[in-house]
Amino acid sequence: MELVFLGTGSNNPSPHRGASSLALRVSGTSNIYLFDCGEGTQIQIQRSAIRASRITKIFITHLHGDHIFGLPGLLCTLSSSPSMSSLILYGPLGLREFIETTLRLSCSHLSFNCEFVEIIPNSYDGIDETFIKTTIEKQEKNERCRIVNIHEDGSYHLISNEDNCSVYAVSIKHRVPTYGFIIVENDLPGKFDIKKLQESGIKPGPFCSRLKLGETVTLDDGRILSPTDYVGPSRPGRRLVILGDCSDASNVIPFAQQCDVLVHECTHDDSLHEKAIDFGHSTPSIATLLAERCDAKCLLLNHFSQRYKSKTTIESNTIENKENLNKKHKREDDNDDEEDEDDDDVTVDLLLEQAKQRTSRPVFIADDFFTYTIPLPK
Repeated sequence: MELVFLGTGSNNPSPHRGASSLALRVSGTSNIYLFDCGEGTQIQIQRSAIRASRITKIFITHLHGDHIFGLPGLLCTLSSSPSMSSLILYGPLGLREFIETTLRLSCSHLSFNCEFVEIIPNSYDGIDETFIKTTIEKQEKNERCRIVNIHEDGSYHLISNEDNCSVYAVSIKHRVPTYGFIIVENDLPGKFDIKKLQESGIKPGPFCSRLKLGETVTLDDGRILSPTDYVGPSRPGRRLVILGDCSDASNVIPFAQQCDVLVHECTHDDSLHEKAIDFGHSTPSIATLLAERCDAKCLLLNHFSQRYKSKTTIESNTIENKENLNKKHKREDDNDDEEDEDDDDVTVDLLLEQAKQRTSRPVFIADDFFTYTIPLPK
């Protein structure tokens, strides 16, 4: 399993950082799951090693523009791929209406089957019940859309035992209904003891892969090999937690214990803690606290305000026109109209330093195209 961060900026794409989008290479398959699709995502995909035609599922954390404005364009591009046959989009109530309205008004038609799975808000999401009822009535008349209600355990069950994994959604705190996604890999086969096989006087061969899969094997000389003799007990699959924008994601804690990786937004540094909370965002201290409470094995920070540059951006700025260096950039996403002076000497290193002061766990800054391979359990 491998995570590829395609866009890690908040609010809007910039010349140096794309809008939110994250790709997951699904273990044991050639499929790719995409999480969020901000403006320009298809350009970021073209700049990466990701093959767009391998995307089979897209998960949307919430309906703010910097997380969905890239969807119509990407869908139209995918429509030109002859290998594209179907796609399923998962996200908040209203996702289908946004896509179908955009495609209809732009006279765009998809060549592949596109289905929608929409998450019905719960009391935690704070949505007007009239809106929910009206939208659900529309969905019930649409054969390409199904709805998912909250399960008694407090999560939404989206995928069960498909592509070697299951996927759940959990409500988290932002300014609109927003969800974190928990991806749980199926149990993995136990370790194959090749040394024990050799000690039995048997040379390894193609049959070993069948033993690893739990099959009993009969050799040419008549000997019968049982997988229980050469393969250890199964191991729990890996667990990933990918959060949308949030100021409080404590709802995921019961589902995220000892997760292999926690992807958490980090829009601002800790000196702007109150401002971050006001706009439904997080800082290093908020992210590390959740990592500690989940006992996460690794913390990956993303979704940075455009004021925090990467080191490579600082280096490239030295050869750019001075006028471009003094431009103002919006600090917050969506409806925040306040602007800040572009602080060219402020980098994401500040966020990383603050995070490391609050946790001893491995923590990384996920800049655009940062790739993280989730290790197999030992």
